[in-house]
Amino acid sequence: MATQGKTTRVQHNAPIIVEQIQMSDGNNNHVVMMGQMQDGAFVAVKQADQEKVVYAGISKGAAVINRMIGADYSEMQELLTRAVNNRTRQRNFFRLQNSMLEGLITEEEFYKTLEENEDDYVVEELESPSHDRIEHALNLTQGIKDVNNSEDFANLFSFSTAVADQELQKIEENGGL
Repeated sequence: MATQGKTTRVQHNAPIIVEQIQMSDGNNNHVVMMGQMQDGAFVAVKQADQEKVVYAGISKGAAVINRMIGADYSEMQELLTRAVNNRTRQRNFFRLQNSMLEGLITEEEFYKTLEENEDDYVVEELESPSHDRIEHALNLTQGIKDVNNSEDFANLFSFSTAVADQELQKIEENGGL
Protein backbone atom coordinates (compact mmCIF):
# COMPACT_ATOMS: atom_id res chain seq x y z
CA MET A 1 0.00 0.00 0.00
CA ALA A 2 1.44 3.35 -1.02
CA THR A 3 1.73 6.06 1.56
CA GLN A 4 1.90 9.73 0.80
CA GLY A 5 4.99 11.51 1.96
CA LYS A 6 6.02 15.08 1.27
CA THR A 7 3.81 17.13 -1.06
CA THR A 8 4.84 20.44 -2.55
CA ARG A 9 2.24 22.55 -4.36
CA VAL A 10 3.05 25.70 -6.33
CA GLN A 11 0.49 28.08 -7.82
CA HIS A 12 1.92 29.89 -10.85
CA ASN A 13 0.60 33.10 -12.38
CA ALA A 14 -0.73 30.98 -15.23
CA PRO A 15 -3.80 28.85 -14.44
CA ILE A 16 -1.76 25.72 -13.70
CA ILE A 17 -1.01 23.94 -10.44
CA VAL A 18 2.20 21.94 -10.15
CA GLU A 19 2.49 19.27 -7.48
CA GLN A 20 5.39 17.10 -6.43
CA ILE A 21 4.51 14.15 -4.23
CA GLN A 22 7.16 11.92 -2.67
CA MET A 23 5.93 8.58 -1.39
CA SER A 24 6.98 5.06 -0.53
CA ASP A 25 5.18 1.74 -0.89
CA GLY A 26 7.53 -0.02 1.52
CA ASN A 27 9.83 -1.32 -1.22
CA ASN A 28 10.32 1.62 -3.54
CA ASN A 29 10.38 5.38 -3.30
CA HIS A 30 8.29 7.22 -5.87
CA VAL A 31 8.16 10.80 -7.03
CA VAL A 32 5.14 12.13 -8.92
CA MET A 33 5.29 15.49 -10.68
CA MET A 34 1.92 16.69 -11.91
CA GLY A 35 0.81 19.83 -13.72
CA GLN A 36 -2.94 20.39 -13.80
CA MET A 37 -4.88 23.11 -15.60
CA GLN A 38 -8.10 24.56 -14.21
CA ASP A 39 -10.11 22.75 -16.91
CA GLY A 40 -8.86 19.36 -15.65
CA ALA A 41 -6.18 18.74 -18.26
CA PHE A 42 -3.00 17.35 -16.76
CA VAL A 43 0.43 16.01 -17.45
CA ALA A 44 2.03 13.79 -14.82
CA VAL A 45 5.37 12.01 -14.55
CA LYS A 46 5.89 9.17 -12.08
CA GLN A 47 9.41 8.02 -11.35
CA ALA A 48 10.11 4.87 -9.36
CA ASP A 49 13.73 3.74 -9.25
CA GLN A 50 14.93 3.81 -12.89
CA GLU A 51 11.47 3.74 -14.47
CA LYS A 52 9.59 6.85 -15.62
CA VAL A 53 5.96 6.80 -16.67
CA VAL A 54 4.24 9.80 -18.27
CA TYR A 55 0.48 10.31 -18.15
CA ALA A 56 -1.56 12.96 -19.96
CA GLY A 57 -5.29 13.52 -20.15
CA ILE A 58 -8.28 15.09 -18.47
CA SER A 59 -9.39 14.12 -14.98
CA LYS A 60 -11.95 15.07 -12.37
CA GLY A 61 -10.49 15.82 -8.96
CA ALA A 62 -7.75 13.65 -7.57
CA ALA A 63 -8.49 10.56 -9.67
CA VAL A 64 -5.14 10.57 -11.47
CA ILE A 65 -3.05 11.04 -8.35
CA ASN A 66 -5.04 8.36 -6.53
CA ARG A 67 -4.31 5.89 -9.30
CA MET A 68 -0.64 6.83 -9.45
CA ILE A 69 -0.04 6.38 -5.72
CA GLY A 70 -2.12 3.22 -5.46
CA ALA A 71 -4.97 4.67 -3.39
CA ASP A 72 -7.58 3.29 -5.81
CA TYR A 73 -6.07 -0.19 -5.55
CA SER A 74 -6.11 -0.09 -1.75
CA GLU A 75 -9.73 1.06 -1.71
CA MET A 76 -10.78 -1.60 -4.23
CA GLN A 77 -9.05 -4.28 -2.16
CA GLU A 78 -10.80 -3.09 1.01
CA LEU A 79 -14.20 -2.99 -0.74
CA LEU A 80 -13.75 -6.48 -2.21
CA THR A 81 -12.71 -7.88 1.17
CA ARG A 82 -15.77 -6.31 2.77
CA ALA A 83 -18.03 -7.72 0.02
CA VAL A 84 -16.64 -11.25 0.44
CA ASN A 85 -16.97 -11.05 4.23
CA ASN A 86 -20.55 -9.82 3.95
CA ARG A 87 -21.47 -12.64 1.57
CA THR A 88 -19.87 -15.07 4.05
CA ARG A 89 -22.00 -13.60 6.84
CA GLN A 90 -25.13 -14.10 4.71
CA ARG A 91 -24.14 -17.69 3.93
CA ASN A 92 -23.44 -18.37 7.61
CA PHE A 93 -26.84 -16.95 8.56
CA PHE A 94 -28.69 -19.14 6.05
CA ARG A 95 -26.78 -22.23 7.15
CA LEU A 96 -27.68 -21.51 10.77
CA GLN A 97 -31.30 -20.85 9.81
CA ASN A 98 -31.38 -24.10 7.83
CA SER A 99 -30.07 -25.99 10.88
CA MET A 100 -32.97 -24.60 12.88
CA LEU A 101 -35.53 -25.45 10.17
CA GLU A 102 -34.19 -29.02 9.96
CA GLY A 103 -34.51 -29.36 13.73
CA LEU A 104 -30.76 -29.66 14.35
CA ILE A 105 -30.90 -26.68 16.73
CA THR A 106 -33.76 -25.04 18.56
CA GLU A 107 -35.07 -21.55 17.88
CA GLU A 108 -33.59 -20.51 21.22
CA GLU A 109 -30.15 -21.86 20.16
CA PHE A 110 -30.51 -20.05 16.83
CA TYR A 111 -31.09 -16.65 18.48
CA LYS A 112 -28.44 -17.27 21.14
CA THR A 113 -25.86 -18.09 18.45
CA LEU A 114 -26.77 -14.93 16.53
CA GLU A 115 -26.52 -12.81 19.65
CA GLU A 116 -23.18 -14.27 20.77
CA ASN A 117 -21.57 -14.26 17.30
CA GLU A 118 -23.13 -11.27 15.59
CA ASP A 119 -20.06 -10.51 13.45
CA ASP A 120 -20.29 -13.98 11.88
CA TYR A 121 -23.96 -13.66 10.88
CA VAL A 122 -25.09 -10.02 10.63
CA VAL A 123 -24.28 -7.52 7.88
CA GLU A 124 -24.33 -3.99 9.29
CA GLU A 125 -24.62 -0.59 7.64
CA LEU A 126 -21.22 0.73 8.64
CA GLU A 127 -20.61 3.59 6.27
CA SER A 128 -22.11 6.65 4.62
CA PRO A 129 -19.99 6.43 1.47
CA SER A 130 -18.70 9.32 -0.60
CA HIS A 131 -19.66 9.69 -4.24
CA ASP A 132 -16.22 8.41 -5.34
CA ARG A 133 -16.48 5.37 -3.08
CA ILE A 134 -19.92 4.56 -4.54
CA GLU A 135 -18.40 4.75 -8.03
CA HIS A 136 -15.56 2.41 -7.04
CA ALA A 137 -18.04 -0.07 -5.57
CA LEU A 138 -20.24 0.15 -8.69
CA ASN A 139 -17.26 -0.74 -10.86
CA LEU A 140 -16.65 -3.80 -8.68
CA THR A 141 -20.25 -5.02 -8.81
CA GLN A 142 -20.00 -5.55 -12.56
CA GLY A 143 -18.28 -8.87 -11.81
CA ILE A 144 -20.27 -9.87 -8.71
CA LYS A 145 -23.34 -12.08 -9.00
CA ASP A 146 -26.79 -11.18 -7.73
CA VAL A 147 -26.40 -7.47 -7.12
CA ASN A 148 -29.80 -6.63 -8.60
CA ASN A 149 -30.86 -3.44 -6.83
CA SER A 150 -29.66 -0.67 -4.54
CA GLU A 151 -30.46 -2.68 -1.41
CA ASP A 152 -28.26 -5.59 -2.62
CA PHE A 153 -25.54 -3.07 -3.48
CA ALA A 154 -25.65 -1.28 -0.11
CA ASN A 155 -25.80 -4.57 1.81
CA LEU A 156 -22.82 -6.02 -0.07
CA PHE A 157 -20.54 -3.14 0.93
CA SER A 158 -22.12 -2.27 4.33
CA PHE A 159 -23.20 1.12 2.98
CA SER A 160 -26.06 3.14 4.39
CA THR A 161 -28.99 2.28 2.13
CA ALA A 162 -30.32 5.86 2.17
CA VAL A 163 -26.95 7.39 1.23
CA ALA A 164 -26.31 4.74 -1.43
CA ASP A 165 -29.76 5.41 -2.93
CA GLN A 166 -29.06 9.17 -3.10
CA GLU A 167 -25.65 8.71 -4.72
CA LEU A 168 -26.90 6.10 -7.19
CA GLN A 169 -29.71 8.48 -8.18
CA LYS A 170 -27.15 11.26 -8.84
CA ILE A 171 -25.06 8.91 -10.98
CA GLU A 172 -28.14 7.84 -12.95
CA GLU A 173 -29.23 11.46 -13.49
CA ASN A 174 -25.74 12.26 -14.84
CA GLY A 175 -25.87 9.43 -17.38
CA GLY A 176 -24.11 6.68 -15.41
CA LEU A 177 -20.44 6.04 -14.82
